[in-house]
Amino acid sequence: MTKQQRLKEFYENKFLAGSIPNHYSSPHLISLNDSIDTDIMIVGQETNTWYGSYKYFQDRGIDVQMEIYSKFMKEHYQTMNTLFWKYTKNIIDDTSKIPVWTNIFKFDLGDKSGKSKNISKASKEEYTKIIEFHHDILAQEIAIIQPKIIVFWTGPDYDKLFFDPIVKKEGDYKNLYKKIPDLDNIDEWKCSKLELSNFKGFENFKGKAYRTYHPGFLNRKYNDFGRKIIEYLKKEIKRELKS
Repeated sequence: MTKQQRLKEFYENKFLAGSIPNHYSSPHLISLNDSIDTDIMIVGQETNTWYGSYKYFQDRGIDVQMEIYSKFMKEHYQTMNTLFWKYTKNIIDDTSKIPVWTNIFKFDLGDKSGKSKNISKASKEEYTKIIEFHHDILAQEIAIIQPKIIVFWTGPDYDKLFFDPIVKKEGDYKNLYKKIPDLDNIDEWKCSKLELSNFKGFENFKGKAYRTYHPGFLNRKYNDFGRKIIEYLKKEIKRELKS
């Protein structure tokens, strides 16, 4: 079974069977078309609208939803000009390579939420259900795709939303975040090597993973420490892709 087939099977079992509110956004489902370089994975925070509501997704099905992702990456990756994509293309430093892009949360609260779409703004009850639903998704995507290198553009706020209740639930931050000796005067909260294999669900990950701030914040701190982090990640990606 190919990686694409395994992703589709996982998504079918996870997203069509789940009881997700219809007004949430449709899910951000990866598709590994020929243009995607599976050696590189970029992990963002969450969607901010993604092609209609969850109800529309249920009506159109998994194949169409994955094709939406495929078409988006093929047609828009090279021209996307937000800070998230500028920084992503900067660290990859090769216009011929399109990374796998995923998010730690696969949908947002939707247009009819009556508040911010951001999952951090969900009620405690709502957020608890969202976390329960997400507990295995990223681990399964990584296990299927097996990237050589992962960069988390997530930052400390999303540690509390995601790593605390999911990855770190039975572990310790010291086992997850490792200071990078090459980054002088930059502590592990600004940029760290993630020892994902220390945690349940990620045990078989053999690649390298790094976590730093979202590009929106890194850009504001570019002259303080952002530039050093970007140059380091660029060097690490180049090294891993050559190996």
